[in-house]
Amino acid sequence: MKLRLGGVPEHFNYMWQLSAAKELMRSYGIVYDWTDYPGGTGSMIQALDTGELDMAIMLTEGAIAGIADGKDYKILFPFVMSPLLWGVFTSARRKRELPATLETAKFAISRFNSGSHLMAKFLARRHNITLQDSQFVLSGNLEGARKMLQNEEADYFLWEKYMTRPLVHSGEFLMTDEVSAPWPSFVFVVKRDFDLIEKEIWQQAVYELSSDYLQDSKTEILSGICTQYSLSPEDANAWLSEVRYFDNNTYWKDRILAAGIIMKSKGMLSRFPDINEII
Repeated sequence: MKLRLGGVPEHFNYMWQLSAAKELMRSYGIVYDWTDYPGGTGSMIQALDTGELDMAIMLTEGAIAGIADGKDYKILFPFVMSPLLWGVFTSARRKRELPATLETAKFAISRFNSGSHLMAKFLARRHNITLQDSQFVLSGNLEGARKMLQNEEADYFLWEKYMTRPLVHSGEFLMTDEVSAPWPSFVFVVKRDFDLIEKEIWQQAVYELSSDYLQDSKTEILSGICTQYSLSPEDANAWLSEVRYFDNNTYWKDRILAAGIIMKSKGMLSRFPDINEII
């Protein structure tokens, strides 16, 4: 089986870069080519639509929102079971000039229905506030958001906590809050007509890969993550101690269904898709 696989260039996906991962997958008869997508969920949806990708590792909330909006793909199973920790960031020099309430704040987002967009909504609803579309400005990716915060075109930006920590350490960003949603972080997504005959083999291979990965030398893993993603040893170690990859459990479908229910209640979905549409 040959796969064109893609995901965000973040520490979660570091294992796919390793030769040991490709060797293990070959033992299952699987050969994959990996592509980084800095633009996140939105750019991966486009890549699936155009046939550039066979399978994407997407944020769960982005995948569900896309399906609710009529995108013709489905979730195979989770990749990362632990929830994503989102930091709420602003320009460090603007600490005293921020809006007193989120009702008037502007948020930089990579795309509509991206994680940065959906989780901004989640954050606001936690404060009983509903954000309007006019409060979101498109940044494309982290680099675009940095410019928007620096130029005061946006007040806040939500991104994965640890990947953004170097900008906090450098004094560019200030993390004002943290938010997390109670569902698996990342899921494997394919178009509905993609014929993954060996789904069970793929699932078992992923389970073995992630299990072996976490049992390997943590010193080597941490060193690689720090080098590739410019994380401090302390931040990389903290992240690695918290992350939980897919453990071949049988309850993950309930977690995905619960995610959809919560998202609809938080105003993150245009409609609530049937579980058979999602999986």
